[in-house]
Amino acid sequence: METELKLLIAPAHTQAFIRHPLIKRYALAAPRIKDQIGTYFDTPDLLLRGNDAGLRVRRTGKEYIQTLKAGGGVSGGLHQRHEWESLVEGEQPDLAVLRELVDSDAPWARKVFSRQTAARLTPIFSTRIQRMVWDLKLDDGAEVECVLDRGTVEHGALQTEVCEIELELKSGEATSLLGFALRLLQDLPLRIGIQSKAQRGYTLFHQARQGDAAASSSATRAQPLQLTRKMPLEQAFLAVIGNCVAQIQANDIADQDSGDIERLHQMRVGLRRLRSAFTLFGQVITLPAALESEFEWIAEAIGTARDWDVLATETLPLLEMPTAAGVDLDAVRKAALIQAGKEHALAVHAVASPRYTVLVLQFNRWLLQRGWRENQGQEQDQAAPSALAQPLARFARQMLQRDQKRLSKRGAHLEESDRARHRTRIAAKKMRYDVEFFQALYGEKNSRAYLKALARLQDHLGQQNDLVVADALLQQLQQGQTRQAPSIAWVRGFLAGQTRDGHAHTRRLWKKWQSQELPR
Repeated sequence: METELKLLIAPAHTQAFIRHPLIKRYALAAPRIKDQIGTYFDTPDLLLRGNDAGLRVRRTGKEYIQTLKAGGGVSGGLHQRHEWESLVEGEQPDLAVLRELVDSDAPWARKVFSRQTAARLTPIFSTRIQRMVWDLKLDDGAEVECVLDRGTVEHGALQTEVCEIELELKSGEATSLLGFALRLLQDLPLRIGIQSKAQRGYTLFHQARQGDAAASSSATRAQPLQLTRKMPLEQAFLAVIGNCVAQIQANDIADQDSGDIERLHQMRVGLRRLRSAFTLFGQVITLPAALESEFEWIAEAIGTARDWDVLATETLPLLEMPTAAGVDLDAVRKAALIQAGKEHALAVHAVASPRYTVLVLQFNRWLLQRGWRENQGQEQDQAAPSALAQPLARFARQMLQRDQKRLSKRGAHLEESDRARHRTRIAAKKMRYDVEFFQALYGEKNSRAYLKALARLQDHLGQQNDLVVADALLQQLQQGQTRQAPSIAWVRGFLAGQTRDGHAHTRRLWKKWQSQELPR
């Protein structure tokens, strides 16, 4: 299994990296410089891509090396993939040779190594890279291959630039890669690289196929969690956190499609789920205050942009053109869109910043080092290790009962104010996340009715809250748009009426949720 950390660097900073004192300190020799041309192969219907595999033939000097990568994934910036390599005689891959190296009868292997697949392989895209390679030995003894790649990924007339650092662990612990990267970040503005060269190439391939058609969103929703009742609590925590992190990084708005508002929305959902998971397991595993503060910072940056996106693209477009004189609804919409664009750009800038990169690396290091065990040893009693090993089922039941009690208590004040409804919405949202986390324990059939009623309640409360947030945003807009002030005032009044009209529906959904029995 290959373990690698990918960091993106601007071309203007590559010389500073090459001359960096850490490179000079840990390099065992001068860098090796290679010019590499690679061709990636797949079937016309992308069978390899569909089975999460990548096949490349790379020419370095007079040698041709074929490489197959499959399985694994990316977590916290660390790429882990199975990798097999062999020499080939020319530019075409030889699947029969690779099949001898791969010790697997998994479904993906049977499909990839079939004769039909071999006969249908065709070039999909190519890479042209100048590679500088240093062999490093760090203070803790870890051996790292440090690579600076500069060049392009190409498909036909389309191409995208590559300028990245790859830190591949040859021996030692993965935390060594994270620690080394954090030290580089003290001097260089680096960013976590989620996409591999292969992913960038396939993106170009789809762009060419798509032509002038409108691009579809690349947003990714959370994947179902596979938990079991007897799973130790610590293992369940890591599974839940890993699931949340996967959603966040899959929708990284600085990594690709930075203008995609649905990606921003799903990244925000992933962050909300992650922070909810910290609360869920907080009795046993405590997130360090410094990390918690940084997650609050990035969540706020993305949340502000999402609020403006909702106002500009969902709330205002649903309003019908008023008959009132002097009201210019189109001008209000345009002003909101302009502000939403500004806030979206600020959110992308925050995710692309070294500050966010530091957060991702520090958090992943805390996970790999099981940092909560140190806190338990210092702050809790001797029963703490057994708490981490307890079966998940009892803990899950206790937490859902706690969630239900909190939601019932807050919902009793639904009629009182917007603040009371906001607090009820937050409780419903957290409970919905928790039920979804634990759904595998109870089965879809046993949890469907409860989760459906809870989701409808939370979604409606969310829509009502969007109207309240819209009023606050429109008030800000009103202060900076004196010419449109009368039109904005009209919109605010109209939305206030919609908020009042939704209270009766809130009561009906509340009663429907109350009638459901907690999943068992």
